[in-house]
Amino acid sequence: MVGVSPTAVSLALNDKGSLTEDLRKRIKDTAAVMNYRPNSSARMLRGSRSNSVSVIINYFNNPFFRSFFLGLEPVLDEAGVTYSVSQTWDSLAKEQELARKAAEHGSDGLIVLNCSAEYAHLKSVSDTFSIPIVLISHTLEDRFAALQADNLRGGYLATEHLLSLDKRPVFHISGMPGKSGLKNRMLGFKSALADLRPEVNPESFIYPVEALTAAAGYQAMETILEHHKPPLGVFVVNDEVALGVVTYVRHIGLKMPEQVAVVGFSDIDLLETLYIPLTSIRIPQKRMGALAAQTLLDLIDHPENRLSPPILTLPVTLVVRESTIGPQQGKKR
Repeated sequence: MVGVSPTAVSLALNDKGSLTEDLRKRIKDTAAVMNYRPNSSARMLRGSRSNSVSVIINYFNNPFFRSFFLGLEPVLDEAGVTYSVSQTWDSLAKEQELARKAAEHGSDGLIVLNCSAEYAHLKSVSDTFSIPIVLISHTLEDRFAALQADNLRGGYLATEHLLSLDKRPVFHISGMPGKSGLKNRMLGFKSALADLRPEVNPESFIYPVEALTAAAGYQAMETILEHHKPPLGVFVVNDEVALGVVTYVRHIGLKMPEQVAVVGFSDIDLLETLYIPLTSIRIPQKRMGALAAQTLLDLIDHPENRLSPPILTLPVTLVVRESTIGPQQGKKR
């Protein structure tokens, strides 16, 4: 309609090339009248990017991701990149399916909260489609770029805090050992006991759960109290599981923190508004989201960096509230 080549149209719509301003304006005006939109599938067939990425998480209702996406979205927006989100329900089979479909549909890269130590499917997707993958919360050694919290330090801080309250026994409700982040939280627990109560065998005080849910925390706390009398302290693998612990403690009428002191992990939103505000290890969730997006964009732009994928560890903070210190003002460490 304008009487120029497809190349000239492309240069005009992408603000590139040395076209005159008048010609550029005529092309854009004509495109607007025609309601023209670029076809992403056609772009991919020509070897161009789709300017879209995929984020694969465990659950849509995971409160951790509220702040995470507040950090991720502005970085992608500024780069002109859209993103889609899907959930695995912590199923490896679902994760394998979603990763493959995302790549087949043209994602330029993936951000994945991996649900296990299995990585063959991720390597296959990355190699077959030549796209980068960034893991969040857990690492798979040095095979992929990753953003993780300092889980080892966090586990140590949580346990150290509980041990400092009095001489009560301290337990750890742990997560699945196949996830590096959860494993390191448990190692932090063991390390603190070894330093501060070397006479204690940590293995006797660890209660694993198979799912990171409040229901699992409720059941784990029931089991602990069937075998051990208060007072006691509990370091819980994450805040959602900790909410189940707190619910059970209240259900049977025990007092917090006098009889049961509880520390969670992640410091998700609204913990300070609970009936008894929960002490937790704070992960900088928003910053993790921003860095995950920036890391993925960098790897998309610089494929050579995928040979030595970066693994970034973010610092954590102990936020003390009434679930461990009673009705007084919380503090950070």
